[in-house]
Amino acid sequence: MTTSSDIIPDQPLAGDAALLAFVRFLHDGVTPRRRTLWFVMLDHQRRPLPVIVPIDHVPDEPDVLMVSNLGQAWHEILRDEPGSSVVLMLERPGPAVASFDDLAWRAALRSAAAEHGITLAGFFLATAHGVRPLTPD
Repeated sequence: MTTSSDIIPDQPLAGDAALLAFVRFLHDGVTPRRRTLWFVMLDHQRRPLPVIVPIDHVPDEPDVLMVSNLGQAWHEILRDEPGSSVVLMLERPGPAVASFDDLAWRAALRSAAAEHGITLAGFFLATAHGVRPLTPD
């Protein structure tokens, strides 16, 4: 099992356990007060690029323009990085169980990534109860 103490700068995040440990490291000790979408880009070796982007005040339901703009931004940033990918973490207050809105965000962002040829390496939900993969239950 990978833990946050196993995360070493410039080392690839090989596998789902390493990705989960990384986003848990990012979220460590946070009690979310509002919905925030975080994204981290990985290079072709699955090493995090040096920018972690939080987007605050994310609406409950996916915003079509925001989703489209994110897909376009990822495309522009990663167009010269073949084999790169994006890791997403939706952070919000409330229960640990994924809501309909959380899953709608997941579907919308997965669609935007696919439309722009971007690979999503992982999508996680972070609450005061911890971090877990954002998947339909």
